[in-house]
Amino acid sequence: MGRVALHIWTACRGAVGAVLVLALVLASLSAAGAVTVLPGTTSQNPTHSLEYWPEPTDRSVAMPAILAGDVSPEWSPVEGDVANFGYTAGTHWYRMRLENPLEQPVERLLEIRYPLLDHIEFYRVRDGDILESHLTGDHYPFESRPMRHRTFVLPMELEPESQSRIYLRVRTSGSHQVPMMLWEPETFFEVNETDMVGRSMFYGMLLIIITFNVFLYGALRERSYLYYVLTNATLLVLMASLHGMAFQFLYPAYPEINERVTLVSSAMIALFFSLFARTFLNITPEMRFRRNVFHGLTIVTALNTVAALFISYDLSTRLSVVLAGMVSLIMFLIGLAMMIQGHRAARYFMGAWIMLLVGSMAWILLVTGLVPSNFLTRYGVELGAVSQALVLTFAMGQRFSYEQRARLQAIEERESMEQSLLEQARHHGLTGLPGRNLLEVVLGGCTERVDHRRDCSLALVLIHFRGFDDINKTLGHENADQLLYQLAWRMNEVVLGLPDSVIIEDISGSPCAVAHVEGITFACAFHPRETEAMQGQMEALVEALRQPMEFRGLSLDMRMVGGCSFYPEDSGDITTLLRHAFIAFDQAESGVSHVATYTESMNPYSERRLTLMTELRRAIREDSLALYFQPQVRLSSGEVCGFEVLLRWNHPEHGFIPPDEFIPMAEQTGLIQPLTQWVLDRALLFGAAMDGAGYPVRMAVNISARNLEEPAFAELVQELLERHGLPTGRLILEVTETATMVNPVNALQALRGLYDAGIRLAIDDFGTGYSSLSYIRKLPVHEIKIDRSFVREMDANREDATIVRTTINMCHDLGFEVVAEGVESDDTSQLLRNMQCDIMQGYHLSRPMPEAHVAGWLSTWYYTSGSGG
Repeated sequence: MGRVALHIWTACRGAVGAVLVLALVLASLSAAGAVTVLPGTTSQNPTHSLEYWPEPTDRSVAMPAILAGDVSPEWSPVEGDVANFGYTAGTHWYRMRLENPLEQPVERLLEIRYPLLDHIEFYRVRDGDILESHLTGDHYPFESRPMRHRTFVLPMELEPESQSRIYLRVRTSGSHQVPMMLWEPETFFEVNETDMVGRSMFYGMLLIIITFNVFLYGALRERSYLYYVLTNATLLVLMASLHGMAFQFLYPAYPEINERVTLVSSAMIALFFSLFARTFLNITPEMRFRRNVFHGLTIVTALNTVAALFISYDLSTRLSVVLAGMVSLIMFLIGLAMMIQGHRAARYFMGAWIMLLVGSMAWILLVTGLVPSNFLTRYGVELGAVSQALVLTFAMGQRFSYEQRARLQAIEERESMEQSLLEQARHHGLTGLPGRNLLEVVLGGCTERVDHRRDCSLALVLIHFRGFDDINKTLGHENADQLLYQLAWRMNEVVLGLPDSVIIEDISGSPCAVAHVEGITFACAFHPRETEAMQGQMEALVEALRQPMEFRGLSLDMRMVGGCSFYPEDSGDITTLLRHAFIAFDQAESGVSHVATYTESMNPYSERRLTLMTELRRAIREDSLALYFQPQVRLSSGEVCGFEVLLRWNHPEHGFIPPDEFIPMAEQTGLIQPLTQWVLDRALLFGAAMDGAGYPVRMAVNISARNLEEPAFAELVQELLERHGLPTGRLILEVTETATMVNPVNALQALRGLYDAGIRLAIDDFGTGYSSLSYIRKLPVHEIKIDRSFVREMDANREDATIVRTTINMCHDLGFEVVAEGVESDDTSQLLRNMQCDIMQGYHLSRPMPEAHVAGWLSTWYYTSGSGG
C-alpha cells in the first residue's frame, strides 16, 4: 500500500513539474514585447513583439541618449505582420526583446527582408550595455553588411538564460517597410538557397524571352519586338535592383550607382511598355484619340526617365509609382476597348496585361502600405511578369509565324512582279523598242567582243530630238506620243541601213538597232573599223532624220543633236560610255552640224555649267555683259529705222559664251527676269543717246516666254521708257512664235497688255515653229520677222523665194509689217524690194557691232547710200 502511494506521489510530482514548466513557458510567451527563442523553432516573425517610435523631425536621437534616459520615447506596438509606413521621409526607431530560456547559447539571424532601406542602425542591449552594433543600408557600400547577402542579415549569439533588447534606427527616402524574420542559421541558408533557385528561374525565363524576341526582331525588324525586348530587359534590371541582386554582384562598392539604376529602370519600364503597347496593338493614325494618348504617355514617361537621373530618390520613386498606376489604368482601358471592338492582338494583350496589372498593383499597394505583406504581394511583380511574358511571347510567336508566312507570300509576289517589271524594263512602254537596261546588257557583250578581237571599236551614239516639248504642248500628249513612235521606228530603219550597226534585239524576225534610253533620247551602237568614220556616219544619220515628217496632214521639220563616245578609247566601262555620249550631245547643241564626238576637253564643260549661273548673276550685277547692235533698213527709202539688240557675254575665264547656252539656263533658274531688265535698260539708254545724236532709231529687243508670265512686265517696260524719256514706239519687243505657244492663253493676255500700252511687238523667226496661221492672226503684234533660213538662199532657191513672197503677201493682207532676216547679198535685197518687203536685216548691211561703232556705221551708211540722215 505504501509502495503504491509512493508511485502515485512520484507520478503526481512529475505531472506538477511538467505543469509548472509549461506555465513558465506560457508566461514567457505572453510577456509583452518578448520574443522567446524556443528550441526546435527554425524561424519566427518577431514583428508581433515589435514596438516603434517616430523620431522627432527637429532633432536626431542617438542610442546612448535613449539608454541614459535623456529622451522618453513613446513606444507603440506595430500592427500587422510587417512594419510598413509607406512613403515617409521620417526616421523610425524599433525595439523588441529577445529571450533565451535555454541553458546553452543560441545562434540566430535577424533578417530585414526589404533591401532598399537607406540607413539601418542595429543595437543589441542588455542591462544598459550595448553588446553589438552595426551600421548598414543601401546608401553604404556592400561591405558594411555584417553578412554578405542581398538583404540585411544581422547575426546574433544569444547568451544562455538571458534577455536582451534589439534596437533598430531606420531611415529611407523610398517606401518605409521593415519586414523581419528571426532565423535558425541552417534553416536560413536552406530557405535562401530555395529562394535563389526561384529567383534564378525568374531571371532565366526573362533572359530566354529576351533572347527569343531579339531573334524575332533580327528576322522581322519590327519595332514591337524591339520595344518588347527593351521592356523585359528593363524589367530584369529593375527586379534585380529591387531584389538587391544587382547591388550585391554588379557594383557592391557604388551605392550611388545602385540607387540611380533603380530609379532609371523603374522609370524606363513605363516608357518602353508604352511604346510596345502602341506598336503591338497597332495604333494607326486613324485612331487619332488613342494615338494622341500614347504620344502623351510616351512624352511623360520619357521626361520622367530623364528626370530620374537628377531628382531626389524620394520624388523620383513617387513619380514612377504614380506613372506606373496611370499607365496601367490607361493601357487597361485602351486594351479593353480594342478587345470589345474585335482586335485580335487586344485579346492577348488584355490577358497578359491583367496578369501583370494584378501583380504590379499588389506590389504597389504593398510599398504604399495599403496592404499587408504576404507571398502574393511580395512576389506580385515577379508572378505577374512571368505570366504576362509567357502570354505575350506566345502571341508574338504566333504573330511571327503569321508574318513569316505573309512575308514569304509577299516575297513570292514581289519576285513575280519584279520578273514582270524586269521584262517590261527591257522595252520602252511607248515605242516598244529595247530600253536602257537591255541596251546596257548588249553593250556589255559588245565590249567583250572588242576586248577579244581588238580590230574594231564600239561606238555609242545618242540622238536627242530638240524642240519636242513644243510639239507636245502644241499637238497634245496623245498626238506627240504617236509622232514619237513613228520617229523611233523611222530611226530604227535608218540605223539598220547603216554599215557596222549593232543589232540590240531581234523580235520575231524584226531586228531592233535602236534603244529608247529616256524621254526623247535614243541610242544606237556601231562597230566601226576606224573611229574617224563615225563623224560622217552620225551626220548621215542626223541628216536622214531631219527630213520633214508627215503627220496628220502636217509636214514637221525635226531638229536633233547627236553625241558619240567610244570604247575603249575614251570610256572604260558601259556607265562611262553612256555618260560621255551624253556629254557629247550636250556639247553638240552649240555646233553647226549638231553632232559631236566626245573628247577629254569636253569634260570640264559640265563642271563649268554648274557655276555658270552664279557667274551670270555676278555679270549682271557688275555690268560686265555687253550689247551688240545689228541695223534694220527700210527697203523703200534706205532709211535706218532701228537696231536689233543682241546680248553678248565674254567670260574672263571661259571666253565667249553663246546666248543659246546661257539663256535657257537663265530661264530655268529665274535669272531671265533680271537679265531681260538689264538688257532693256541698257538698250533704251543707248536709244536715248542715239536720239540725242540726231538718229531717232528704234530698239528691237528679244524677250523670253518667261517674261510673258511676269504679271507686271508691261508696267516695267513703261517705267523704263519713261525713265529714259523715249516714246513707246521707239521700242520693239520680239518674241518667237514658239514662245507664244508655251501657254497660248497667258501669252495672248500678256501681249495684249503690251500692245494696249503702245509698245510695238514682233513675231521672230516666223516659219520655224509649230503655230497655226489662225493663232498668229489673233496675236496683237505689229511686225512679222521671216526667219533667215528662208531668206539666206532665196536668190538661188525658187522654193524659198516662193515661201518668202507668200509670207510677205499674207502678212500685208493681215496688216503686219514684214522684216526679213539673214539678208547677205544685194541680189537678195533687190528681190525683197521687188516683193515689197518692208524692212531688211543681215550681214549685207552689217554684222552685229558694239555700241562704240554704231555712230560711225550710221555716218558711213548715209554717206554711201545717199539716203540722208
